Amino acid sequence: MRQFGAERARALAEYRSVRPAAISCFVNLDPATVPTATALRSHVSSVLTGLRRAVNEAVAASDQESATRLREDADRIALFLESKLDRSSAQGLALFASSEHDVWEELRLPRPCDDSVYVGRSFVIAPLLDHLEHDRKLVVVAVGRDRGVLWLLHHGQTTLLEDLSRDGQGQHDQGGWSQPRYQRSRDHEALDHMRRVADSITHHVRPGTGTLLVVACTDELRGAFELLLGSQVKPALLGFTEAEKQEGAGDLAPRAEAMLEDRLEAERTALLERWREEIGQGSGRATSVWPDALTAAADGRIEAALVDGRTVRAYECTTCGRGFLNPGRCPLDATHLKTALGGALELLLHATFLADGDVRYVPEGIEETPGVAALLRYAAQPQEAPIGDLRR
Repeated sequence: MRQFGAERARALAEYRSVRPAAISCFVNLDPATVPTATALRSHVSSVLTGLRRAVNEAVAASDQESATRLREDADRIALFLESKLDRSSAQGLALFASSEHDVWEELRLPRPCDDSVYVGRSFVIAPLLDHLEHDRKLVVVAVGRDRGVLWLLHHGQTTLLEDLSRDGQGQHDQGGWSQPRYQRSRDHEALDHMRRVADSITHHVRPGTGTLLVVACTDELRGAFELLLGSQVKPALLGFTEAEKQEGAGDLAPRAEAMLEDRLEAERTALLERWREEIGQGSGRATSVWPDALTAAADGRIEAALVDGRTVRAYECTTCGRGFLNPGRCPLDATHLKTALGGALELLLHATFLADGDVRYVPEGIEETPGVAALLRYAAQPQEAPIGDLRR
């Protein structure tokens, strides 16, 4: 099973059909909710009951071939949950299935999710927003005069990247050296060692990858090591934490994750402040209403969308994929609009991901909006007034 990540969300957003052909199934595996195997079996049974109900509703409006495929997809999900589910190292599970698109995705979620099942023309990805927000790779480094260990922390799991630690004896014993001369030699070796660790970091924390950095060292070495970090690495540095000699990845991970939470909150706050500025200036490069946000998303104009999980009823064109708040026909191709599964939020997410826009989840809510605050790459071009409707 894969871990969930932003690249998966973008790939899932690509799939769209003219008929219900995609199943999105979310299962909560939080030990606090399903602590035993017996509880898990009962939990899975409840999810599968909801799955069968949703599929039956969808096939009632489908042709025979589509109905057969949906039932086969539901059977495959049931088989997986009843006999192949491995809940280790996961607190949630997302399954995406569509025979029509040849899609089968099993995604582990590092945080709990609500049980839910959706059957529609596209996959539902809004329940993954909180997990997407935390899809950031962290390089955690424990560095000292002789120690140099790099781990990758991602989705709550740690992987050793490199161990550059020395034996602590240096290249010389003291011999007949004077104590000051011996100490200078040891200091020089320690500095060379820390420089090698800093150089290694540059290979694992590359600009543009979104990878972040946490360094664990003593206060005594902090200033010196910070100077050794490359200029391209420093923007990714979340901060320093004190490290004892024996502390490993398991000890440092909770502190690194707390630093990540602080960074995410700071980034959301900065985006919201920028959005409020643009709204206040009336620049046309920000919006807080669903109709404008859906239009901007369809045009690929959303740079960053901040959402809090709220949505409103919406309709989509199955031909061009554009979203609207009112039923009827698409003004571009006259296709009859269909009700959008998940409403305006799902339409916004799909279009924004497909245009490589950024999506940020604001769990505390965005009070001054109906659930969306979008920063735009550029303002919409004013539409030309129809002939005969010009104002003199």
